[in-house]
Amino acid sequence: MKIQHLRFLVAVMDYGGVTKAAERLHLSQPSISTGLKALEQELGGEIFDRSGPANRPLRLTPAGRRFYRAALDILRQCEAAHTDFLGESTTRRRVRLGILDTLPQDAIADVLRMLGDREPNLRIDLWEGSVERLAGWLAQERVDLAWTNVHDLAPNARVLWREPLVAVVAPAHPLAGMSAGIPIRELAKQAFVHRSRCELDAVGRAQLRAAGVKLEVRARVEREDLAFRLIRAGNAVTLAPQSLVPVDLVAVAVAGLNVERSIGLQWHERLDQALLSLVLDAVQDATRPSPDSVH
Repeated sequence: MKIQHLRFLVAVMDYGGVTKAAERLHLSQPSISTGLKALEQELGGEIFDRSGPANRPLRLTPAGRRFYRAALDILRQCEAAHTDFLGESTTRRRVRLGILDTLPQDAIADVLRMLGDREPNLRIDLWEGSVERLAGWLAQERVDLAWTNVHDLAPNARVLWREPLVAVVAPAHPLAGMSAGIPIRELAKQAFVHRSRCELDAVGRAQLRAAGVKLEVRARVEREDLAFRLIRAGNAVTLAPQSLVPVDLVAVAVAGLNVERSIGLQWHERLDQALLSLVLDAVQDATRPSPDSVH
């Protein structure tokens, strides 16, 4: 049984499919598929449930789920053995930090810089993903901490800040000068850029419906940088968390849209308290939400 094939299996489940796993591993899709097929042949059974429609996300069979958990343990043991062989286990500490894919990039870079300055012997492994993926990695102990959306009652967690969902426009947009904010009904009059990771939850959508607002979506985009580029280039608007708004764009409060996200850290209860304090302090020091930036 090849370790590489186990890595293929874990990558496919971590990233949600063969295509994304191939992108992350810098391999071709046929290489991943061939490796998984070889793994199934060696095991003598199917890892994946292929009984549904072809476009359905990959699902593990019951035996596949058991084997996936075993594969995670095997890869952890291989990594620990490698670290021990290199003599790093007693000289370097390691933390696996999951980060939400809609956190400000500058804040992430600042946290990594601070951690490096404060603990030079700390190895930091960074895992970026969605809220759902981070929760899965944390449950599987693939990451030690997750810097993500956190609920007040979540166990082993701390909310660090709350931020509203705001309208984002270019400086020359007519809404940019409305310092008192805009009424929610104004959104129906604007060309709208929909971010695929938009934080507009069920409550927010209900508020739009109650106000009779139907968003005129002109673009649906996956990449945050593309969404903001479209805002810069055209007379359009999008919704985004306040901390995610680029400095060259304008955040405008929306009266009647009461949606916010709570950002914080969540961790394993077995996490070393010194490591927890180190990361917590760095995140708190590097992130300073600025409410004054909202008009």
